[in-house]
Amino acid sequence: MRVRSVVLSVVSVMLIAFALGCAKQEPPKPAAPAAPAADGKALFDAKCAVCHGLDRASIRHETREKWERIVEEMQGKKSGWISDAEASKIVDYLAAEHGK
Repeated sequence: MRVRSVVLSVVSVMLIAFALGCAKQEPPKPAAPAAPAADGKALFDAKCAVCHGLDRASIRHETREKWERIVEEMQGKKSGWISDAEASKIVDYLAAEHGK
C-alpha cells in the first residue's frame, strides 16, 4: 500500500511538471528585418526609375566603386531627391545584383 501511494505521488508530480512545461509559451519572435537588397530595389524603383528603369541598370555590371560614383552623380542632378542613406542602400542593391 505504501509503495502504491509513493508511485502515485511521483506520477502526479511528473504529470503536473509536464503540464506546466507544456503550458509555458515562448515570447513572440521579432519580425525579420527587410533584406538590404529589397530596400535598395524599392528605393531604386521610387527614386531612380522616375527617369530610367531597371533595364538601364541591369545591362550594366559595374564595381561597387563605380556604382557609388554613378549614384553620387545622380544625387547631384536633383539636390535633396536622394539622401545619403538612401544612396547607400541603392548602391548596396546595385552592387549585389549588378556588380562585377
